[in-house]
Amino acid sequence: MIPAQLTVSLNSYITHLHPIPMSVPARRHPVNHPGTMICSTPRRDMPETGSTHGALVHLVMLLACFLLPIATACAQQPTGRNVLVIFSNDKQLPANIEVERGLRESFSEPVDRDVDFFTEFLDDPAFTGEAYEQTIITYLRDKYALRKPEVLVAGGRPALDFLLRHRAQLFPDVPVVHLAVARDAIAKVQPLPANVVGVPIDYDFGGTIQQALRWHPGTRRLVVVTGASASDRRLAAETRAIIAGLDLHVPVEYLAGLPSDALAERLQHLGGDAVVFTPGYFQDGADRVFRPRESAALIAEASNAPVYGPYSTFIGAGVVGGQMPSYQEMGRQAAKAIDGLLDGVLPAALDLPARVPSHVQIDWRQAVKWGISEDMLPADAIVHFRAPTFWERYRSQALFFSGVLVLQSLLIAALLVEWRLRRRTVSALEESERRMNLAARAARLSMWVWDVGRDKIWPLTELREYVGLSKAQPVRFDRVLDTVHPADREVVDSAVRRAVARDEEVDVEYRVLEPDGSVRWMAARGRAEAGSDHRMTGVALDVTVRKEAELQAEKDRAALTHMTRVSMMGQMSASIAHQLNQPLAAILGNAEAARKILRRDQPDLDEVREICEDIISEDRRAAEIIRRLGALFKHGEMHIAPLNLNELVAETLDLVRTELARRHVGTATELAPWLPLIEGGRVQLQQVLLNLILNAADAMSQAAPPQRKLSIRTECDDSDVRVHVIDRGTGIDPQDIRRVFDAFWSTKAGGTGMGLAICKSIITAHRGTLAASNNPEGGATFVVTWPLRQSV
Repeated sequence: MIPAQLTVSLNSYITHLHPIPMSVPARRHPVNHPGTMICSTPRRDMPETGSTHGALVHLVMLLACFLLPIATACAQQPTGRNVLVIFSNDKQLPANIEVERGLRESFSEPVDRDVDFFTEFLDDPAFTGEAYEQTIITYLRDKYALRKPEVLVAGGRPALDFLLRHRAQLFPDVPVVHLAVARDAIAKVQPLPANVVGVPIDYDFGGTIQQALRWHPGTRRLVVVTGASASDRRLAAETRAIIAGLDLHVPVEYLAGLPSDALAERLQHLGGDAVVFTPGYFQDGADRVFRPRESAALIAEASNAPVYGPYSTFIGAGVVGGQMPSYQEMGRQAAKAIDGLLDGVLPAALDLPARVPSHVQIDWRQAVKWGISEDMLPADAIVHFRAPTFWERYRSQALFFSGVLVLQSLLIAALLVEWRLRRRTVSALEESERRMNLAARAARLSMWVWDVGRDKIWPLTELREYVGLSKAQPVRFDRVLDTVHPADREVVDSAVRRAVARDEEVDVEYRVLEPDGSVRWMAARGRAEAGSDHRMTGVALDVTVRKEAELQAEKDRAALTHMTRVSMMGQMSASIAHQLNQPLAAILGNAEAARKILRRDQPDLDEVREICEDIISEDRRAAEIIRRLGALFKHGEMHIAPLNLNELVAETLDLVRTELARRHVGTATELAPWLPLIEGGRVQLQQVLLNLILNAADAMSQAAPPQRKLSIRTECDDSDVRVHVIDRGTGIDPQDIRRVFDAFWSTKAGGTGMGLAICKSIITAHRGTLAASNNPEGGATFVVTWPLRQSV
C-alpha cells in the first residue's frame, strides 16, 4: 500500500525528469488516497537524449525516491488495536469528559495488547441534518482509512442513531458498544443488530423528584425547567410523561423555552415551599446556546428554592442532587465490553449487567443550605463536598498523642508502685512455695528436675524412696528407666525422648517394680522451664489405687456384658433350639433316605451322592449356628477388626429370625449399597444389635400382630456410618427419653435396666454414639453412629 505523500513525491519526480507534452493524454492510475493519481507516458513520447550513465543515475534516484517513503510509511504503520469513540455532543461536555475518563482508566493498567483510543464528536444539537452527516461520514472514512477501528463506541443516543444509520458506509461489520443510552431509547430501536451491545442506563427523573419531595415534606409546588432546542423539547415531553405517571399530590408548573433572563426573574420569586427540577437545556428561548451543566448552574444561582437534576455532572453546579448514574461507571462498563470484543468474545456471549446502577448523589453544601440532615440520607447515598470533621481529619494524630500520654501515665504509675509490687511478689512466692510443699506432701506428689543437657535428674520426696537416693544425689535417666516395669520401658522412653525433641509436655503412666516384687502405678508429667531449652520440671504421682480400681471396673464391666449376652441367649433358647433342630432334622431325613436307597439291589449312587451333599450342607449350617452362638457365649477381650455393617445386620437377623417369627414380628431392611467398613468388635456390636432388636420386639408385644413391623436401615455420609432400628410400639415417654440409657432404669417388669446402658458403653468404646427418639407415626427409633474407618 503506497501512502498519499509517496504518490505525490513520485509523480512530481517523474514529471520533473520527463515533462509530459500537453497534446498527449496521460494514463491515470488511482492509488490509496482519493484524488491522487500517478501519471505516466508511453515510451515513444519520451525524449531520446542523454547518455547511458545519465539514465543509470536517473534510475537510481528514482528507486531511492520510491523506496525511502515506503520504508518511512511502513515504520509509521500503527501497531496498536484501534477503538473509535463517537460522542453525540461537543468535547467540552462534562458528561463526555467523565465517560472518557472511565474508559481510559480501565485500560491504564499494563496489558498484553496495546489499545489506541480515538475520539470524535458529532456536536449535537448544534449541527444536524443530512448534509452535515454526509460530511461527517466522508471525514471519518477518509481519516481512519489506514487505522480502521476494531470496535466502535457510541456515546449517547444521537451517536448510536448515527452509527445505526451509516455504519455500512463507514465501517461495515465492526461491532458497536453503546453507552449513556437510556433503556427506553434502546427499546425504541429494537431489535438491535447482533453485534451492537452495551449497558443501558436509567435517568431516574421520577426517583429524583420523589426523593426531593421526601427531603422537603413542606413542598407545595414543583417547578420543571426545560429548554427550547429540538432535543430540549423532546426531553421536556418525556419529563411530562414521567411526571404524569407519579402520584405527587402537588401542582406542577412547567417553565419551557424561556429566555434565561426571564427564567431567572421567575425563579427569584419562587416561594420557600417550591422545589425545582431540571435536566438542563442546550438552548434557551433567546437562542443562547448552553451546555446542560451551565444551564443548571444558572438555574441554581437564580432560584431561591432547592434545585434537583438527574445527571451526576450537575453536582457542584449548585444543584442539591438526585437519583443519578455515574458517567465514569458508564465508561468502565463500556471498557469491559470493549475488552471482551478485543479478546474475540462474541457480542452475544458478553456478560454485561442489565443496566448501569444509579445511586442517590448529593452536594453536602447544598444539603446544609436547605436543611437536609445526615440521618435523612439513604444508606448507599454518595455524598460530595462534605468537609471532614476534626476527628475524621486528625484521627490518627489524636490517637497517637493520646496513646503517648496514656503510656507516660502508665509508666509513671508503674514506677511508683514497682517497689511495692516487688515486696509483695517476694512474700507471695515464699508463701506459695510453702503451700506447694505442704500440698505435695499431702497428695504424695514427688517433684523432679531434669537437666537434659547433663542428663541429671534430681528426684524429690516420694520418688527418691523408689530409686534409693540421698537428698542431694542426682541420677541419670537410665537409672530411673531401670525401675520401670519391662513391659512399659519402651513406652516411657519414647514418650520422654519425643517430648524433649519436640519441646512438648510429657504425660505418661507406667508401672514401677518395687524391691519386694510388687507393682505400683505412677503418673509422671513435666514440661520445659520457661526460658530454658535444657531443663524440665515435673511431678510424679502414685496412682496405684486408681489404676487398680479402673482395671477392676473394666473386668466387672466385661463380666456384666458377658452375663447380659448369656442372659439374652437364654431368652432366645427356644429360637436357638428351633434353628438347630432344622438342619439336624434335615440331616436325619437325608440319612434315612440314603439308607433305604442303599438297601436296594441296585442302589442309585448319584442320588446317594446328592443326599450326602445335602447332609454336608446342613451339617455346615448347624456348625455355623453353633459357631455364632459360641462366639456370643464366649468370654474374652474385644478384638477390633474391619467389619461390614450390612453383613453384621443380616447375620444378626438370621440369628433371631425364629424368635421374631414366634413373636409375630415382621422385618424389613433398607441396607445402603457400597457401605464403607467400620472398625469394631464383631461380638460386642452384634450384642448391641441383638439387644436393640429384642427390645423393639418387646415394645411391640401389646400391638396387634399385623402392626408389629421392625425396620432396620443403614446409611452413610462423608464422616459417619449409621444404623437405624425402628419399631411401631408404644414409644418412650418424653419425660423418660433422657433416662433410657441410665443403669438400673427399666420400664419392663422384671427388667434389670442394664441392657441399654451396656449397649451405650460398647458404642462409646467404639468412638460412636447411641441415641433414641420417638417417631411421629408412633414407636421409637434407636440410631447407632460410628465414625468411618480410617484408611491406612
